[in-house]
Amino acid sequence: MKNLSRWSIGFAMMGAAAVGLSFASKEAFDLLMVFGFGALLLGMLVSFGALFKNEKGKEKFLAVGAFFLLSFILVWNEPLQIIRFLTWMRN
Repeated sequence: MKNLSRWSIGFAMMGAAAVGLSFASKEAFDLLMVFGFGALLLGMLVSFGALFKNEKGKEKFLAVGAFFLLSFILVWNEPLQIIRFLTWMRN
């Protein structure tokens, strides 16, 4: 496992933890959600960098899978939260 794979896993774990904590803390929901999806997106981009560098191992796919899985779960459980999140980002 090379450096980019490690970074992508780290960002994916930070993003997943922030998205999970955002549902526990209603006061900081927006901030944690933005940080979580930002970290997941950054992890996904670093993971694509690992793919383009042809790093060995399957760990590089973890960040991409986590991003799409958490996005799917969020939209499936609370579809209006994604609209709230996008509106908050726009303002």
